[in-house]
Amino acid sequence: MSDSSASLPAFDPARPVAMIGMGTMGTKVAWACARAGLETRCYDIAGEDALTAARARALGWSEGEEQERVAAHLHVTADLDNALDGVQLAFENVYELIDLKRRTHADLGGRLPTACYLGSNASSLPATPIAEASGRPDRFFCLNFSDPRTGRLVELMGADRMAPETAVFAQAWARHIGMVPVHCRKEQMGYVFNRIWRVIKKEVLRQIAEGYADAESIDRAWRLAFGTDFGPCSLMDEIGLGSVLKIEHAYADESGDPSDRPPTFLEAWVAEGRLGIASGEGFYRYPDPTFAREGWLDGEGTAAATKGTSTI
Repeated sequence: MSDSSASLPAFDPARPVAMIGMGTMGTKVAWACARAGLETRCYDIAGEDALTAARARALGWSEGEEQERVAAHLHVTADLDNALDGVQLAFENVYELIDLKRRTHADLGGRLPTACYLGSNASSLPATPIAEASGRPDRFFCLNFSDPRTGRLVELMGADRMAPETAVFAQAWARHIGMVPVHCRKEQMGYVFNRIWRVIKKEVLRQIAEGYADAESIDRAWRLAFGTDFGPCSLMDEIGLGSVLKIEHAYADESGDPSDRPPTFLEAWVAEGRLGIASGEGFYRYPDPTFAREGWLDGEGTAAATKGTSTI
């Protein structure tokens, strides 16, 4: 593939996009695209049943006219070439594993026309290894999405060879679907905010692992200090503890620092299927976590209210 970016197209709201991988975040991004009126083609290697279930989840996040708009624009297919036909962007949402992402983008890059952009939904991995595998590093970018249903932040990062037009395209697409892009000007693992969030995660996990505090105490302190409706532990449950574990391993592999390794309790929880909201239990038990109960933030009944939370 040529690296020439002389004729790279601008974002076009009338042209379709493809979502590759319809797990938790892939489905959320697909929903945001369809809600914004973009024809959104969705593919997942897991096949028709998984795709149908993902589409049903996405429709459940809207109602009324918005739901009708999502239904009209969100299409699923188990045929990858059908998903890619005529798209301006193929955006990948597979697991945060560098070899998997490289294989996926090598495949996509070989199927797509030259002018098509490729993007990766990555929360910690650097862009260059994936961009090089795609065969089109000038037309490749990474975005780290917050939950489009509740947040607006999305972080943009490209490899050194990313064309200026690609950054413009990525930011225009992000804004069209309701997000506010923050551009990481130099490539670094974890973007901008995620490196800050990573420091918080590491310290939260350390305090719990070493017995200094439990999840409820940490989340209550956070919410009282910053006035948010979530804490670090409930947020990790929402992200998914399996994803948190993979990301922590990625940071540790990069640094080589043993203190960056995730704690053994997190390894054990993920191994036994304790993944957060998706599995019904993580730092808290769902669907009735203690932090959602009346009086919890004020510390009322804290000593007795342990049924809905889990400690190590």
